Amino acid sequence: MTKVRKDRNPRYTKALDLAELNNDLMKAQSTHNYSVRGRLVDLNTKVKTISEELVPRNGRLTDAYLKLSHRYWSMLTALEARNSRIELLEKELRDYVPDHWLFTEEADEEDNVSDEPDPDQLEFDFDTDHLKPN
Repeated sequence: MTKVRKDRNPRYTKALDLAELNNDLMKAQSTHNYSVRGRLVDLNTKVKTISEELVPRNGRLTDAYLKLSHRYWSMLTALEARNSRIELLEKELRDYVPDHWLFTEEADEEDNVSDEPDPDQLEFDFDTDHLKPN
C-alpha cells in the first residue's frame, strides 16, 4: 500500500488499495499467460514435427500397399492365365488322345481307397517322438 496523507477520504484509500491489488493480479495473470504461451509454442512445434514425420510415413505405407496389391493382382492374373492354358491343353490333349492315362475315370481309384484303417496296424510305422507340439 502506498503512503497516503492522514486526512484522506477513506474511499480514496480503499480505491488506491484496490488499484494496487488489481495491478498485482494483472502482473500475475500476464506471467501466467506468458508461461502458458511458451508451453503452447512448445506443443505446437511438437505437433508440427510429428505431422512432418507422419505425412511422408503414410505416403510410404500407401505406396507399399499399392505395390503389394499390384503384385497380388498380377499373381492372380498370371495364375488365371496359366489355368486357362492348362485347361486348353487338357482339352486339346483329350481331343487328340482320348484314352490317355490322365483322363481315366476316378472311379477305379475310389474303389481301391478305403477309409477304414488296417486291422493289423495298431501303431504308427514311423517314429513320432520328434513331433511335439509347440
